[in-house]
Amino acid sequence: MTDGASASLPFEQLSKFKNGFEREAMLANDKLLRRDAVKKGSLPPDRLGILIAAVGVKISPEEVEEIKLAVIAEREHALSVAPETVPDAESGPERITFEGFCWGLTHPDFRATLEIEETLTRFRHEGIQEYTRRLLNTDPRVRAAAVKDPPGIIVGDKQAVRSLARELHKPTHSEDMRVDLALAIGAIAEKPREASGEHAKEGQRQVKIYDSKALGALRHTLKLQPTTIYMDTRTFNNREPVDAPVEVENDLIDICRTSESMRNVKFQESIPPERESERAFLHEFRRPAVEQSDMVRTAAVLGFAGCADNDSEVVLKLLLHTAIYDPGWTVRCAALDVLRSWSDDIRKEGPTHRWGMKSRWWPELWSPWRSRDDSLENFWGVMSRVRHDPAWQVRKRAILTMAQAANLGNERVLEIVAAALEDGSSATRQAARKTLALALFGRGSYVSERKHQLLTHVQQGIPHWEAAEIASEITAGRKGGVDADLVVIEVLVKRCFNSSPTTRRAAAAAMGDVMQRAQFRGDTRAMQALLDVVRNDPEVLVQRAAVQSMWKAGIQGEERTLETLFWAATAHPEPQLRKGAVEAIERLTVPGDKAGIECLSACLEDAYAEVREAAVRALERASLEGGEEATAAAEGMLQDSSWFVRRAAARALTMIEPEGERQASVAAKVFGREDKLWYAEVQGYLTKPLFYPI
Repeated sequence: MTDGASASLPFEQLSKFKNGFEREAMLANDKLLRRDAVKKGSLPPDRLGILIAAVGVKISPEEVEEIKLAVIAEREHALSVAPETVPDAESGPERITFEGFCWGLTHPDFRATLEIEETLTRFRHEGIQEYTRRLLNTDPRVRAAAVKDPPGIIVGDKQAVRSLARELHKPTHSEDMRVDLALAIGAIAEKPREASGEHAKEGQRQVKIYDSKALGALRHTLKLQPTTIYMDTRTFNNREPVDAPVEVENDLIDICRTSESMRNVKFQESIPPERESERAFLHEFRRPAVEQSDMVRTAAVLGFAGCADNDSEVVLKLLLHTAIYDPGWTVRCAALDVLRSWSDDIRKEGPTHRWGMKSRWWPELWSPWRSRDDSLENFWGVMSRVRHDPAWQVRKRAILTMAQAANLGNERVLEIVAAALEDGSSATRQAARKTLALALFGRGSYVSERKHQLLTHVQQGIPHWEAAEIASEITAGRKGGVDADLVVIEVLVKRCFNSSPTTRRAAAAAMGDVMQRAQFRGDTRAMQALLDVVRNDPEVLVQRAAVQSMWKAGIQGEERTLETLFWAATAHPEPQLRKGAVEAIERLTVPGDKAGIECLSACLEDAYAEVREAAVRALERASLEGGEEATAAAEGMLQDSSWFVRRAAARALTMIEPEGERQASVAAKVFGREDKLWYAEVQGYLTKPLFYPI
């Protein structure tokens, strides 16, 4: 076996198991078999049940069969990858070795690990009993103190964990009490550690030891039935508040305690043929097999944070399974929170260190955990599926988990995240934009190197967009591949030309926001895509999204961008798009630019007052102080039929007129009008108020 499970057993138990194994070998009926068992140290699988009973572990025949199949499959895998490490390899996979026997009994997938008991001293026994009594106290403050500050003699004691596990699985205890028991198991469990005195072979990872009783207790709490149930999402009342944060909520147990969202949810065992048309409203889950309380299962998931890590494959698989199938949305959220807390380590391990090994150090037998590609495919497949969860809190966490776990430039992940730009949840959409911006901005030394190159070339007078491309090429060349940030741009550009208008609009809108957040303005491909959308897309809403992104992603004074915006501001038939183009011109025109002022002056003749008002405001920023052309244009708008346009013109004049002449000049131009509200507005624009009788 590859996990060193026997090393985690106390010496007393190890001796007991070894003696039982040898005794069973000597009791074999066949003399030749008895000789081989003693000589080779292995037994036929059909003796496993008798052997388990001989060492005093009481489990059901069904679990004995599960352990037998698992041990055989694990041995078969070990024979296929590293036969030289397997005892009695020549006898084939249909044998039970002592190592395999210990592995099966201590594996957290099976309840047998909770049945292994050792002799306790009186002092140790009393300490465990006292701590258990505190957690069974009816006063929640006493229980909370026990969870927060367990006695030092209890921490790391597997028999204490066993005592709490037995109480956790008693349905007679109150829900709140079982929550505290689950949290306490995570708090007192032995923390993951590398096995001392053992040195990993080259190409293999150091053996790690986990508290198998804690993992087994929490895993049993989260066990789900194999059959599918269907939630009618129309009965799931979980509306997103207007001010929902992008950050995750840290009080999931309290949220679960007070939430009403699951109160009237309806589940059904199957989909009758006459209701096949309703399949879109039905979401697949699995019914809990042991613990029915969402709150207790949420606490069990959070307990894993204290007794497992990213190397514990059995827990990783369980959390991914929980994130998909558990019917409680707070449980699914907790699973994703724990995965996200480990995701930095998952990513930093890297493919060579984590998966490129001859013999895996994880002991589990089930696929898809036998190769790097299969493992990654499963992980991202789960995240992609969870992305469609009925609860917006779960979808948001899936995006944030992928943001932490994915390497830069991971196109598969970026495609999943980009699809979330169309999510119905505002918080999820914001999380997707944040994730894409982080992927574009980069991490650590990668950011520093690229940013240094970018600033150096900008200071040399190279246009920003060109400097960004040069910096990307340099950092990519040093890393021996394509610059990872460009994959983000490519994913969004591709979606800008999707057949779905909704997808195109979401991608076009996100392009500017993502590039602005990542300080990556002016990328040639991104800007060209936005220009093409503005000129050629058949949907006005998509064009408007692209125009809005252009001023966020564009560079001030860049000719290609401004030419398209000039066209949109003066020639496009949609008034709101013309207004958006004018606002973009306002931000991207260099003050005093003649072409920009001419375009904005032409927009003053627009038939729609909103466009004229935007043009007047844009003139204010695009003009230099004392600019005659802009002054004349603003003066002409003082006679406009719209009060809003006249107000904008008055403000523009206060900014364009030379500072020394501003008050008298503007006062002379506006004096005599009967618009009292307008006078009040103008007074606020000047350095010194106008004191006209109103």
